[in-house]
Amino acid sequence: MRTVKIVSAAVTFLAATTLHTTSSPASDSSSGVPGASAPVSPVSPALPVSGTGSALTLSLSVAGGPARSVLLRCDRDDTGLPSFATACGMLRRFGGDLAKMTYDIDMICDEEYVPHTVNASGTWEGRPVRFSRTYDNRCEMTALTGPVFSF
Repeated sequence: MRTVKIVSAAVTFLAATTLHTTSSPASDSSSGVPGASAPVSPVSPALPVSGTGSALTLSLSVAGGPARSVLLRCDRDDTGLPSFATACGMLRRFGGDLAKMTYDIDMICDEEYVPHTVNASGTWEGRPVRFSRTYDNRCEMTALTGPVFSF
């Protein structure tokens, strides 16, 4: 068993030492998570949202299987699923920067390897967002992204 806290601390350290001052706050960076793959192309291009909109296409693929995708709109109240409101709250907490998300860093995850690849593309408060990461398993994904990819 391992604690995601250790992995999260390593990710935070790596992110702090490799951030570029010219990068956008919601840009993708190397995860530093053991077993994580290099970034992959998002499922769809950024969504055109005018003004200060917040809409993201989220996708999840488990163990290389087909990706499931949803549209998360955080600029309206009619998000559809109750978990979307929670996901929008999580994204607001981190200013739409998915690379900085940590939900439950004290969660203890076993070492099973069932890769969960997530992608997000679109806009957050008018800024373009592209994010892609592969987590070792669902537990690790949930510990770091919380409800965002729970669909």
